[in-house]
Amino acid sequence: MISLPDSIMRPLKRVNRVYFTDPDRILAVPAGGTLVRQNEECHRLFLVLRGTFVAYRRADNFEGSELPAETQVRGQEVFRAEPRSYVCVQAFFSRSYHSSYHIAAVEDAEVAYIDDTTSAVDEGHYGTLEQQFVPVLVHELAARNFRIFTHVSEKEEAVRLLQRAEMASVLGQLSAGIAHELNNAVGVISRRTDFVAENLSSFLSEDDPQNARLFRYGYEDESFLSAGEVRTRARAYERDLDMPQEAAKVLAHIAPDDASLKKLDSKFLKHVRRNFRFWELGHDLRDLHMASRHASGIVRAVKLLGGGSSSREAGVDVNQSVRDALNLLSAKLKNITVQTQLGELPGVFADPTELLQIWTNIISNACDAMQHAETPQPTVCIITTTLHAENLQLLPTEYVAVTISNNGPPIPEEIRDKIFQPSFTTKKKGMDFGLGLGLSIVRRLVDSYGATIELHSSDTITSFTINLPTTQIHGND
Repeated sequence: MISLPDSIMRPLKRVNRVYFTDPDRILAVPAGGTLVRQNEECHRLFLVLRGTFVAYRRADNFEGSELPAETQVRGQEVFRAEPRSYVCVQAFFSRSYHSSYHIAAVEDAEVAYIDDTTSAVDEGHYGTLEQQFVPVLVHELAARNFRIFTHVSEKEEAVRLLQRAEMASVLGQLSAGIAHELNNAVGVISRRTDFVAENLSSFLSEDDPQNARLFRYGYEDESFLSAGEVRTRARAYERDLDMPQEAAKVLAHIAPDDASLKKLDSKFLKHVRRNFRFWELGHDLRDLHMASRHASGIVRAVKLLGGGSSSREAGVDVNQSVRDALNLLSAKLKNITVQTQLGELPGVFADPTELLQIWTNIISNACDAMQHAETPQPTVCIITTTLHAENLQLLPTEYVAVTISNNGPPIPEEIRDKIFQPSFTTKKKGMDFGLGLGLSIVRRLVDSYGATIELHSSDTITSFTINLPTTQIHGND
């Protein structure tokens, strides 16, 4: 109920005391009972003493439209009247004496009333009946406005959530369809790349072992040299070994240090000078192979979000779900250092889609926070391990722990209890696109698994740790 100033409440209380306390004018209305029907004559003004009433209005169909059967019979809800609310105000004071609504009791209720035979009490001091009831009119007008505003807000929120759900459903269907088509294309690229690499390696081995050796070096290259390190080493080889620039770059990959260089004979070094492109051929095929694997990972992640998995099952690989999340967020992680320590884990009883939603929401939030704070050398670290719970009744003895941390700004102490609440966000500008409802979905999913989530945040690191049971004791699904 809305609050009114004392200048209104004092005369309102007097009116209620003087006019609505006659025991002969108090009616009991059972749950479902009708107080007044739409368009029925009503010469009474009611004050709700106990219970709740709901007002419906049945509208005629407009041409070309059909109202739902339930609405045609009962009508559309207009407002609800609770204790200290007034009913039939407009009909009574306009002297039309016709109710605009069908008003029924939601529960056992009780009302007091006055009618058109009621005379003003203390008219000389307080004025006519209409004048004495001005506070009633003000109160009811304010209450009606408040109820209308609340009702409209609730409808707008319901429509917004419905539209978002429909958009998510359509997006899921589209993403699943696109992922299926892309998966076929990526699969062809991956298979053909492996075929070409295998057969080319065999051909070169028969034709020229040195070319085959260069090709294998390129195809199996797993060095993680930075571009600066390659340039430095290549300039040294170009100068010391009198090699062309392109050949020196290839040799920098094959022998990134002096120890590696000493393992190569002079005949091979001369061969690198002339035929370095066989290394480049192998390396390019390796890049094709790696790119196809990366694309397959992204397609897999999109397929999951589009409904590729819809039920929980045993033996789900948590590490794979983490990799899927990283693949899906690869564009967002482009300028962020990602460190992973994925331990050997048992399979868990889970839905891969739900796990994907948990990891992507947490990682995405970390990326946004570091970008907004312009964190120097932004880093996300993911660690997975197995935990054993001891002396915990009714809980499984084995958990998989996933810790996702970042070196971005700390989460303020005053909002740490709020970040898992629906609709809570610190993002005030830009387009907020999430996989669900952010951390509120994370909390809901974590709870549904009987898991726990721990938040630690300081000036140097913020981490979320999810302890996920490997089995579901209560059969959550």
